[in-house]
Amino acid sequence: MSKVISILTPTRHRPNRLSEFIMSVYQHTDEKNRVEMLMYVDVDDPTKDQYLDFFEHCQTEFKDFLRIHFVFGESKSVSKSWNDLYERSVGDIIIMGNDDLIYRTPSWDRVIELESNAYKDDIFCMWMDDRINRENHCAFPIVSRKWCETLGYFTPGVFHFGYNDTWVFDIAKRVDRCRFLGGVIGEHMHFTQGKAIKDETYERNRVVGRNYYQLDEVIFNSSEMIQKRIEDAEKLKKVMK
Repeated sequence: MSKVISILTPTRHRPNRLSEFIMSVYQHTDEKNRVEMLMYVDVDDPTKDQYLDFFEHCQTEFKDFLRIHFVFGESKSVSKSWNDLYERSVGDIIIMGNDDLIYRTPSWDRVIELESNAYKDDIFCMWMDDRINRENHCAFPIVSRKWCETLGYFTPGVFHFGYNDTWVFDIAKRVDRCRFLGGVIGEHMHFTQGKAIKDETYERNRVVGRNYYQLDEVIFNSSEMIQKRIEDAEKLKKVMK
């Protein structure tokens, strides 16, 4: 029986780009009926009505997916909304999605399942080639449900915007369960690479005098959060074979 894969994607002010991402996943998936796509949209999103229309469209356009569902909820950090989506998911494999990604590799789902089968204890952290960080950083981590259940979360919920992938990657390095899927491309269409314009969503992640990435860096490097990751790595080690 094939493993179910859940792609979790907070999105804001980008219904068109989200549509491109979902279509890219759909076109390159072999077993569409084992893929679940969950999206989180803030209720104060200025393009909420477009998301609502797109949601209705998705139910017919992408009906071959196991499930495609939008959650409309209070405005919150992606660190919390990714976790909200995880709690609603059913997948054996959990993937961090983003509304500025494009999947490029045919049969990506089969490759991920095959690679995950190499870990008999079901504890792993994998990532695709995002065409920016590549093997150097686990952008948009792929973990097992057992990983999340062991830790009690998918993302830590403590960040304003960034460092969620860095958190997962740090724990994965502590337990030596990192796997770069160089042959699978999930391209990050980021404005810094000239692949997109710097839109309202990027600008929203700045505050007066400092941006959220700088604030999140301080949180990530705090002694309290370092200790938390050490403790979580120990939790994983206890269930590893």
